[in-house]
Amino acid sequence: MTDKKIDQDSLKSKGFLSQQQEDIFSMRLKVVGGRVDAEKLRAIADAAEKYGYGYIHITSRQGIEIPFIKLEDTEEASHELEIQGILGGAAGKRVRAVVACQGNKVCKNGLIDSQKLACKLDEKYFGEAVPKKFKIAVTGCPAACLKPQENDFGIMGTALPARVEENCTGCGRCAKACKPGAVTIEEGKARIDREKCILCGACIAACRKDALKAEKTGYTVFVGGKVGRKPRPGTKLLELADEKQLFSALEKTLGYYREHGLDGERFGDLLDRLGFEKYREEVLP
Repeated sequence: MTDKKIDQDSLKSKGFLSQQQEDIFSMRLKVVGGRVDAEKLRAIADAAEKYGYGYIHITSRQGIEIPFIKLEDTEEASHELEIQGILGGAAGKRVRAVVACQGNKVCKNGLIDSQKLACKLDEKYFGEAVPKKFKIAVTGCPAACLKPQENDFGIMGTALPARVEENCTGCGRCAKACKPGAVTIEEGKARIDREKCILCGACIAACRKDALKAEKTGYTVFVGGKVGRKPRPGTKLLELADEKQLFSALEKTLGYYREHGLDGERFGDLLDRLGFEKYREEVLP
C-alpha cells in the first residue's frame, strides 16, 4: 500500500488525477491565461485519441484535461507531450496555473496586458509549494470576467480618470458610458463622483474630445477569495498599484501563507483565523 501511495503522489505531481475507475487517470495540462497555440492543440488532440477516449475536458479555470489514461500509459503520454512543449498542470498543495482574460491586446475594455502579466506570474510562481492550493487570476478591467474576487490572489486592471476641463464640451458621452453613474454633466461640464467611480475607464474610452484621460493605470488586488463548500469573497488589498508593488505583495503573501498557514488551510481561512489587518501590516510597507 505504501508503494502505491508514493506512486500516486508522484503521478499527481506530474498532473495525473485519479478517476473513479481503478488505475485510470485524467491528465491535467498546464495552460497559462487560457492561451494554447494551434500546433499544441493538435498535439493534445492526438494524445487524447492515442491514450484517452478521443476527447478533452476544458476545466472551469481555462485548463485542459485528457481523461481515461491508463496507468501503464501515463509515463509515455507525459513524455510525448513534453517533447511538444506541453507540460503537466499543478495539482495538490501548489500554486496553480494563472488564469487570465485576453486583456488590452484584444478586448476593447481591457486596461492592462493581462496575458503578458499572467506569463510573468506563471514563470515566477507556478508550482511553488504552499499549505493548500493557491489560485491567481488576472482580469483586464472591473468587468471582472476572470472573477478576481474568487481567487486567493486576484488582480484587476483599473484606471483613474482625470478631467481636462478646457477640452470638455458637455456632450454627455462619458456620462452615458458610466454604468455606476459616477459621471454627470453639470453646468456644461463633466463631473466625476470619486465615491461612485469603479475605475473602469469607460468614460475615458467614450470621450472624443480628450477631456478625460487616465491619470493612473494600475492593478487592484483582492486576496483570500474562494468558492466551493464555504465560499469567501476576496478582500481588497491594493488599488491602482504598479507592477513592482504587485509582485512585492504577492511574494510577501506567499511567504506569509507558508509561515502562518496550517497544513491544508486555504489562504482565505488563514486571513479569517489571524485577521486581515495582521496580514496587511506584514505585507504592505
